[in-house]
Amino acid sequence: MGYRDVALQFGDLIARQDYSAASRLLAPELQSSKTPDAIQAAVVTMTAYAPGPIREAQMMEDFIIEDWPDKQPGDLAVVYVALTGKSFSEAVTLTLAQYGEDILIRQLEWERP
Repeated sequence: MGYRDVALQFGDLIARQDYSAASRLLAPELQSSKTPDAIQAAVVTMTAYAPGPIREAQMMEDFIIEDWPDKQPGDLAVVYVALTGKSFSEAVTLTLAQYGEDILIRQLEWERP
């Protein structure tokens, strides 16, 4: 599975409200602060202005960055994943990195930048 697959899987899990599975895609150092409950709270806060579920997660191919100034060893890409509902469009920006055999999310930022 490549970093694009991991990014899209994370977005799909958020759309399905499977926050436990989404948290398992996070790097170990991120899991302590981004628990399933914290992820759910971030999503609820981000979409509070427009009730209703996230209906679709879409990785934005035009917003994938593979080289940036603060890139750390093991980093693969920064990926923007759109999260859309009936009357809103928000996003999560993910930094994906190689951790041994796994590709995990090293950093995430909620909402449109």
